[in-house]
Amino acid sequence: MAKDKNKVAAPGELLGVEEEYVPGQNVYVEEGKLYSNGSGVVEVDSQTRKIGVTAGKKAAVPEAGDIVEGVVVPPLKDDSALVRIVAIKGKKRLNGNFTGVLHVSQVAKSYVNIIHDAVNLGDRVLAKVVTNWPPYQLSTADDDLGVLYSTCTRCGEELVMRRGGLFCRRDKLYERKKVSRSYLVKED
Repeated sequence: MAKDKNKVAAPGELLGVEEEYVPGQNVYVEEGKLYSNGSGVVEVDSQTRKIGVTAGKKAAVPEAGDIVEGVVVPPLKDDSALVRIVAIKGKKRLNGNFTGVLHVSQVAKSYVNIIHDAVNLGDRVLAKVVTNWPPYQLSTADDDLGVLYSTCTRCGEELVMRRGGLFCRRDKLYERKKVSRSYLVKED
C-alpha cells in the first residue's frame, strides 16, 4: 500500500482501499481497492486522504504517424509480416518491446501479390505507424519507406542497391523487394 514518500507506482499496482483513501488523479477503484492507472509518483494528501499518481516523463511508444525502424521476424505469412520495432525516428529509446504488422495491402502504392515480394525474414525496414494500439499496423507505401537492409535469401550475402533493385553479388541475381530510398548498401 502507498505509505512511502516518493513511491513510484506501476500500472495496475494496488495503492490502498476505499476505506483508507479517496481516489485521485490516475487512480481507479475495483471491488473497493484502489489501483494505479499508469506509471508515476504516488501522492497522498494527508488532509483529504486523496491518493493519486502523477505521471513522470511520457514513455517512448509508437504513435500513429511515427516513422519506425524494425526487423521482420517470424511468422511470415503470404499476406502479412510481423515486425519487431527497434526505434522511433526522432524519439528517445523505446520503453519496452513493440510489434507491428505489415499487411500486403500496405506495402506499396501498386499491387503486391504476396508479402514475400516486398520483405523477407531478417530484413530491416523503415515504416509508418498507422494505428495507436498494439500490434501496431504499419505501412511502407511511401517512397521513402521500405527495406533498409537485406541479405540474399539463397546464400545470406548482403544485398546491394544496383540500378534500382537489390542485387546479390555472389549469386548474380536480383531480389524483388519494396526498397526504401534510404537503403544502406549501395553499389560503388
